[in-house]
Amino acid sequence: MSLPTKPPRNWPLWIGVTALLVAMTVWSANGIGFSATELACNIAGGTRLIEESWPPDFAFLPRLAGPMLETVYIAIIGTVVGGILAIPVAVLAARNLTPNRPTWFVDRNFMNILRTLPDLFWAMLFATAVGFGPVAGALALTVFTVAVISKLYSESLESIDMGLPEAIRAAGGSWLQMIQFGALPQAAQQYVSYALYAFELNIRASVVLGLVGAGGIGMILETQRANFEYERVTMIILAVLVAVLIIEEVSEAIRKRLT
Repeated sequence: MSLPTKPPRNWPLWIGVTALLVAMTVWSANGIGFSATELACNIAGGTRLIEESWPPDFAFLPRLAGPMLETVYIAIIGTVVGGILAIPVAVLAARNLTPNRPTWFVDRNFMNILRTLPDLFWAMLFATAVGFGPVAGALALTVFTVAVISKLYSESLESIDMGLPEAIRAAGGSWLQMIQFGALPQAAQQYVSYALYAFELNIRASVVLGLVGAGGIGMILETQRANFEYERVTMIILAVLVAVLIIEEVSEAIRKRLT
C-alpha cells in the first residue's frame, strides 16, 4: 500500500502572506517610532537593570505575606461576587433562554461594554469613587469576572438540550422554574470550570491592579520599583510566580475532574 501523494505547497500564497505580515509589521513599527539604533544604544541600561535585579532579596520575603494574602482576598471576592452576578447576565444573553429579543439585545450590549473596558480602567474608576485600596481592586475584579464568565457561560447555555426546559414550561412551570431546574443544572460543570478559570485570571490581574493603587501585592511592587529596589522587585515577581503556578495547578486538576 503506497502513501498518498503529498499535495504541492502553494508557494505564491505563502510568499504573499509572509510579505503582507512583514509589511504590516514594518508599517506598525514606523507608526510607534521604533528605532533599532536607539534600542541598541539602550542595551547597556537594560543590562545594568538585570545586574541590579539579581540575586533576589530573600530577606524581603517575610514582608510579602500580608500583601500576597490581600491579593488572594481581592481575587476571591471578585470571583465569588462576580461569578454570582454573571449567572443572570448569562441567562438573559442566551438566545434559547432569554424572555424576548429586546432583553437579549440590551443584555448582549451590556456584556460588550463590560468586555470593552479593561480591568485597569475599572480599577482607576473605582479608586476614584471609593478611594485607593483593596476595595477598589475587589470591585474592579468583580466587573471583570462578570464580563468573563457571562460570555463563556451564555454560550454553554445556548448549547444545552432544550427538551427538559420545554417540558417544564409545558407542565405549567414558570420561566424562573424552567431556568432553575431545566437549564442551569445542565451547564453546572462548565460554570464551575469558568469560575476557576476566572479565579486564575483574577490572581494575575490583582497584581496589575495594585500598580494603580487598588491594593494587593501590586502596590508594594510599585513602591519598590519607584525606590529602585530591583532586588526586592525580583523577589516579589518570584513570589507571585510561585503563587500563580500553585493556583493554576490546583485549578487545572479540579477542572479536569469536572470535565
